[in-house]
Amino acid sequence: MMELPSQESHHKWQRFSGKWVVENSRAMEVNGWASPWDYYELIEYNSIVSLQDFKDYSEISISANITERINSLAELLISFAITSESASWFYRMYGFKLSGGFWGINKVSFIFTDKNDKSKPNATKNNRLVQELASNTCKVKYGRDYNFKILFENGNVALYINGEKVLCAPFTEKTNYGRIAISSRNAKVAIDNVEVKKGQDLIFLDDFHQDSIYVRVLKATKEVKKAD
Repeated sequence: MMELPSQESHHKWQRFSGKWVVENSRAMEVNGWASPWDYYELIEYNSIVSLQDFKDYSEISISANITERINSLAELLISFAITSESASWFYRMYGFKLSGGFWGINKVSFIFTDKNDKSKPNATKNNRLVQELASNTCKVKYGRDYNFKILFENGNVALYINGEKVLCAPFTEKTNYGRIAISSRNAKVAIDNVEVKKGQDLIFLDDFHQDSIYVRVLKATKEVKKAD
């Protein structure tokens, strides 16, 4: 058995968990429920993670629709500055988490996650630290398209929803280096038009006009011996 690496230039994301499909120019997570792994926070959600790292970007913009709540607490998580000490153990990251119940999303939190005890191996269960750094109320309805924009400004990071600033908090990192990710839990979501900007320069764009999500595939190979 061998793992086939992504050789396709149009692959921009890695499917990390959940069932993601690209249809009608949107990336959609269609399971809703997420499997509990009890390792790091990102894998507790249905997630796609960018294949590349970004550095010193000033803006992340995502169009998203939480199409259906499967259970409570329904959550949408937009993460950034995602880094790993080894392979794909993405313990360390920042993110804006939107959560709510039956009637819609009513809370937004700015969170930080990392290993709780860094002396323990990566594959240690229940060794994650999740800190809520700031929070506020918000109003996002299911089944509607919204633009979520993250701006880094004057030592702060702010989340705008449809142009309205809903949460702003200090961001003390020297750089926001790392990958970005889009995740959901207890909800189905549809994603479109992901942009990353550095000042006025557009450094990443995915409008999902083609399937840009890489899925790791294991393929059996057969060794053929030459005849004597």
